[in-house]
Amino acid sequence: MGELNRRKGNIYNMNSKEVYFGVDVHERESQVAVLDKAGNVLMEKRISTGKLSEFISEFPADEKHVAVESVGFIRPIYKELTGIPACSVSVASPVKVRLIAESKTKNDRSDSFILGDLLRTNYLPESYIADDDTMEKRYLVRDRVSYGLRRAQLVTSIKWMLKRRGIKVKAPLSDKGKEQLKKLGLREINIRLKDLEVTESIIEELDEEISKVELTDKNALLLDTIPGIGPYTALFLSSELGDINRFPDSKHAAAYVGLVPTLHQSGDKSYTGHITGSGNKWLRRNLIECAKIAIRVDPHLRESYLKIRHKRGGKRATIAIARKLVTYAYFMLKRNIT
Repeated sequence: MGELNRRKGNIYNMNSKEVYFGVDVHERESQVAVLDKAGNVLMEKRISTGKLSEFISEFPADEKHVAVESVGFIRPIYKELTGIPACSVSVASPVKVRLIAESKTKNDRSDSFILGDLLRTNYLPESYIADDDTMEKRYLVRDRVSYGLRRAQLVTSIKWMLKRRGIKVKAPLSDKGKEQLKKLGLREINIRLKDLEVTESIIEELDEEISKVELTDKNALLLDTIPGIGPYTALFLSSELGDINRFPDSKHAAAYVGLVPTLHQSGDKSYTGHITGSGNKWLRRNLIECAKIAIRVDPHLRESYLKIRHKRGGKRATIAIARKLVTYAYFMLKRNIT
């Protein structure tokens, strides 16, 4: 390992033709480790994150390979670094990096070195970076998720306040029920009703925008033809999957969404457990709700559901149908057919 060659403050051959940068990114400052092809550390430096691209651009080397760990604000940094001539940029998956290179010493210096060394040895687990158009669609759908959760919180809060006061109103959140609640003259209820009205108005706007955006997205339009899936889920699934060619098969696509079971193996025995739950949990929950609709409207899916339910129960059967929906999506996008 190149770590044996590390020297604090030492600079080795600065004329290396090919160098590897491991960058532990933070909002204000980033730790950088520069390695040559043999794994020797050429430089270790803490610099302002805003000057990261300038530092890498000016570093004397013919080929530059950069590894940065994925963080919430990585996109503008990634775009800036990819604009540097003769520079390739890889964004590492934080979870997989930790699994590969777990160390007792956890600090910025060791993290930056590990990133550079994994990149140098071709062991760096990379994260997928979607294009700008796909990211805008993700932002739109995630806003819809956020306000949907906000609405659910408000509804639960209003129902709980009525319950603790012993007030019974039939269908309290119907139009007629809301009018009855307003007449109660309760401050805490009225505040939440106003908040709910604004939230529902924003949700309507987002739903309208999602329907318009879907019309311009051929992948989402394809997925909208799957039983049980509507415009919202179609755009959600399309934007989260991104480039379908990054998945070698449908199983990997389902794994990305978190709809495959965990596998436990010991010796010659193996058994499957609950689903992995990786990926976007709101997309996964949405697909499970879509599966419940698909079972009612599609005879083939209903037949599959009943067979699985007979052997493994209703909950697992519903999850299996949700996975089928992802499988359908994979092959439709891969082959560009309905």
